Amino acid sequence: MSGWLKELRLMTTSWVWKNNYTFRITHTYTTVWLPVLLLHLLGKPFQRGFYCDDNSIRYPFKNSTVTNVMLYCFGLGLPIASMFIVEVVRWRNNSHSKKLSRQNSCSTINLSSSVRVPSVIAEIIHLVAIFLFGAACSQLVTDFGKYTIGRLRPHFIAVCQPENLAELCSSNAPHTYITNYKCTGSDEDLVRESRLSFPSGHASFSAYTMLFLALYLQRRMNWSGSKLLRPTLQISALLLSWYTGLTRVSDYKHHWSDVLSGFLIGSIAASLTALYVSRLFKMSSRGNLELLPQSRGDIELQQNQASANK
Repeated sequence: MSGWLKELRLMTTSWVWKNNYTFRITHTYTTVWLPVLLLHLLGKPFQRGFYCDDNSIRYPFKNSTVTNVMLYCFGLGLPIASMFIVEVVRWRNNSHSKKLSRQNSCSTINLSSSVRVPSVIAEIIHLVAIFLFGAACSQLVTDFGKYTIGRLRPHFIAVCQPENLAELCSSNAPHTYITNYKCTGSDEDLVRESRLSFPSGHASFSAYTMLFLALYLQRRMNWSGSKLLRPTLQISALLLSWYTGLTRVSDYKHHWSDVLSGFLIGSIAASLTALYVSRLFKMSSRGNLELLPQSRGDIELQQNQASANK
């Protein structure tokens, strides 16, 4: 009877902890992503003027080489797919090793008294959650800069088409700073976007996702036979980010300083997330990295099993 009560207590503790963990994750995501969503829906960029002789904002409008769909598909798809593949390979290798063969109970997690799932699923979910949290933080910093600064894109004049531009910028005063003007461009969304040049969102997002992927592979892709494959994948990921930034300049979407600032924001966000938010670079006492926080019930079960083996 006492054994049944103890098992019930452990299951209850584990259930409460896991639901509290889910609540904390949901609350954190809401706190970070909600301002990003509100900025996109309700935000108004700073209304900046322009100099008549500023040739840096007189480039023609071009379609993006790396579209938003391509950016998010590659930026989210590649790291998440890599996490899934790497974690499954590690789990399969560990499940066949002699060192962990005595700890089969640690390779699964209880969802209920009769349902157990591989711990690799929980680790993948935890990794993806941390990855998306860092992406949200990077996006929030980037968007805050965009709407606060309101820097004009290189194709601003072509998109805005200021009314009576020839009269506003007479030949007698070429260096006049124009603040009172009206855009006559037909696409209001493009006109709004033409004021969001600094910093580059493509550069910050690509830098964050690809650098996080490179750091993740450095820490987790360490099995035999991956010594050459790992740096190849890391360099390829970083080159994708570099190419994305270059196209933002060649497509006249951003000034070079916008792209540089975006790279800096994304790189800092990826480094801080990988080093301090995740547990990728925190070694456990057992020498095997525990990515998913353990509940008190799980810890007590492991201690009981260890004492029984003694």
